Amino acid sequence: MRFSHSKSSHSKSSDAESADLKSSDHKSLHSHHSRAFTLIEVVVGLTLMATVVVASLLAFSAHQKQIRQARSKIAALQISDDLLNRMSASRSGIPPFATGTIPEHPNWTWRTRVTAETTLAQIPVLIIQLQIIQRQADSQLNLLASTRVVKALEP
Repeated sequence: MRFSHSKSSHSKSSDAESADLKSSDHKSLHSHHSRAFTLIEVVVGLTLMATVVVASLLAFSAHQKQIRQARSKIAALQISDDLLNRMSASRSGIPPFATGTIPEHPNWTWRTRVTAETTLAQIPVLIIQLQIIQRQADSQLNLLASTRVVKALEP
């Protein structure tokens, strides 16, 4: 038995197979390309993500600072209220010019000073201001609370 192959049929079938392989390789490469990210896309994505993370951390830090400041001011108001109650209850009353420390907060001080002297309903009075001041690490002073009290002068 003799088998005869025609060159043209063999070459046509192998050309068709080769074209199919090339077509499937091209599709395969194209489908991998559409599913994968390029290096530039990854770098851009990471840059955007890093920007969002840094911005979030900065906002969180600023928020925490504002919370600390608000808590300090609330504490200072409570302390000034307590100081005024104790000073008012003493015999001498609220001192017109005095300073002191606040034991619970070593870098806080209080001070009183006369801001005005006037007459109300023919009664001489002093307007005394009580301040709670925080000395910061860089030696700057930060006013936490301030209140004014009217004190009648004795005739």
